[in-house]
Amino acid sequence: MNLSETILRGSYFPVGSRDRLKAVLINLTLLLAILIMLMDVYGSIIHNYYAMSIIESTTAGMFLLTYLLFPQYISLQNSIYIVLTVLSFLFVISLTIIGNNHEFAFFWLATLPIFIFFFLGIKRGFLWTLLVVFSLILTTLNAIFKWMPPLHTVDLLTQITLGYMAISYLLYVLEKERFRYEINLVNALNDKEILLKEVHHRTKNNMQIMISLLDTQSFKIDNSKYKKMFQSHVERLQAMSLVHEHLYRGETYETVDIHTYLGEILHNLQGVTSHTILSEIDHVTLNMKTALNLGLVFNEAVMNAIEHAYEDGEKGTIEVSLQHLEDRALLRVKDYGKGFYTQKSYNTLGVTLMKDLSATLDDKGIEIDTSNGTEIKIYCAL
Repeated sequence: MNLSETILRGSYFPVGSRDRLKAVLINLTLLLAILIMLMDVYGSIIHNYYAMSIIESTTAGMFLLTYLLFPQYISLQNSIYIVLTVLSFLFVISLTIIGNNHEFAFFWLATLPIFIFFFLGIKRGFLWTLLVVFSLILTTLNAIFKWMPPLHTVDLLTQITLGYMAISYLLYVLEKERFRYEINLVNALNDKEILLKEVHHRTKNNMQIMISLLDTQSFKIDNSKYKKMFQSHVERLQAMSLVHEHLYRGETYETVDIHTYLGEILHNLQGVTSHTILSEIDHVTLNMKTALNLGLVFNEAVMNAIEHAYEDGEKGTIEVSLQHLEDRALLRVKDYGKGFYTQKSYNTLGVTLMKDLSATLDDKGIEIDTSNGTEIKIYCAL
């Protein structure tokens, strides 16, 4: 059982987010405060400090209820307001009403401003600090005019008020600088993403120009052999350009969803063949380089099946799949035709590309089985 995820409720918020950190810290504060207050209540009762014991026991109950209802019924922001309100109240009241450990108020002199600016930020933290300072001024005035029996001297309360203001101002400046740095970092990251997306966009457009030129040139070629050669190059460029299209259109510029990417390659290939292509592709995310190599291998394997598996005029079936197997993915292309089984077929550019590229994906490389049609298996390390 993970402490931060279960007991401190971090699992309800995204990993690495600021809200997750706030949730963990606010719940840790709740649990520690409950423990400390229950211990202090016992001491206050023994020493006949009944007013403080009632305040602390009520606070402990309120904190316990907040912890139990968070986050299903009490939101993170509301929990923060509850905790800061109670702690601010206890800080001020412990300077006025005697308890078993009224000196504990000096601990909040340093920690309460940290809590306020961390949980509330600059603007709301500044307003909250003004409320606390106003309460401290009232406590100091009480020591002067003695509306209630003062617990501390005017000099001490004045020093506490000035000390709290100094610490709060220091934290305000630090939080303001941190926030400005964070904004600059986010802006720089956004600029980098825009630049990279623009690079991928232009790369894709350049490839489309090359594809158009090859298509135009292929119309002038009468020899079917060379015409197929041009078409093969067009399909390879299409597979490469689709990667860059995914990167500039998607939410990330580094990874590609293989399910969508290979599906679009199949859509293009289905348009140039009458064979039936059946696909079952798992959702796997890969980095750009791996996705590009896998897409080229996939394109070559399916193109080989389209061109070599069946006789001219024969309509067949080609099965393609990609399965997620623990630390690797298995790409499989299967047909039930004559396949390609001669030594010459194994030395074609397409097969050479598949062998070379599959070696970059996984140490298992490529497996070709021609016992019943042709089945090509390629492993990809994740």
